[in-house]
Amino acid sequence: MRRSTSDRIAASARPVTNLASGWYVALPSGELKRRPRRITLFGDSYVGWRGNDGRAHVQSAICPHAGAALHGGKVVDGTLECPFHRWRFDESGACVFVPGRRPPARAAVTALPTRECSGYVWAWYGSGAPRYEPPDLPDLESRQVPGIRRFRLADPTRATTRRILENTYDPDHLVALHGLTVTGEARIAFQDPREGTAGDGAQDDKPEPRCDATLTWPAYRGVLGTVSNVFGLNAGEFTLRMRGWASCQEIEYYADGRRLYRMILAVTPIGEHHSIQHINAVVDPDGAGALGWLRALVHRAEVQVAARQDLPIFDTLLPGDRHGIYVPGDEAVRRFRRFYQQWVEVAEHG
Repeated sequence: MRRSTSDRIAASARPVTNLASGWYVALPSGELKRRPRRITLFGDSYVGWRGNDGRAHVQSAICPHAGAALHGGKVVDGTLECPFHRWRFDESGACVFVPGRRPPARAAVTALPTRECSGYVWAWYGSGAPRYEPPDLPDLESRQVPGIRRFRLADPTRATTRRILENTYDPDHLVALHGLTVTGEARIAFQDPREGTAGDGAQDDKPEPRCDATLTWPAYRGVLGTVSNVFGLNAGEFTLRMRGWASCQEIEYYADGRRLYRMILAVTPIGEHHSIQHINAVVDPDGAGALGWLRALVHRAEVQVAARQDLPIFDTLLPGDRHGIYVPGDEAVRRFRRFYQQWVEVAEHG
């Protein structure tokens, strides 16, 4: 059902507006195999393919010669071959081979900066070279660490990238939407750029690379507290630590200082108001035997249920910011919006 929805959205994608410069998920790593793969990204058509060395590349999907779709071609001698006239393009997008003649000097396709880590193939959006690297959590792919468990979600939605990411900066919705009844209140605090973490690599005339924040809330109560106590999952204080870029997030979740899971929250902007929300999570060992396994299932359910509760809201949110009444609890969201808009300007003007 979700796959068919994603395909339908891709078919009707329109160019994305007000999109921040940054790294976006082109597709999960496991979906890019030996054959080229069609990708709809930023409202345009791209092709993903792997060279002989296995490295992933994302390039514009239309051959500049006669307009054939390059995802219908194949990889030959480490180049992408067009299915129509067998023109070949290297990883930089340059045409390096035309049967029987020299390649025209202007023959090239646009090649997006591409990285592969944390279980995804990432493509950079915006003018100029990438200003930072995408989040890299090796445990999301490694099979060498015993006891950890992984899971993924990929959900099409009509929300924009900013709407998806700003949700993490909204502590009030934890109680209002997700029903996290707690003994006090949820709070959010931002990392001071002067302390180094959020400001690494920043320059005076450029925006901060990240908008890091920490959310905390006290012990669960009510039915949720009762269930949590039964499984030994309640705590005096829960902490969600976030490294937040304008296009993705790296999140760690703690209970009384003990890390329970880590995850990547990322987005594929298919078209205007059409996105895929990606979550790739790894649950840390939380006890041995059956109890540890059961706790891991509970942590997985926490993330999945919360994501499914968000989706109907995402699909009906009004576009733009000229509506609503802001209260003090919205200040963190508004701060992220200001940060995000700085990276929109980077995408548009460099």
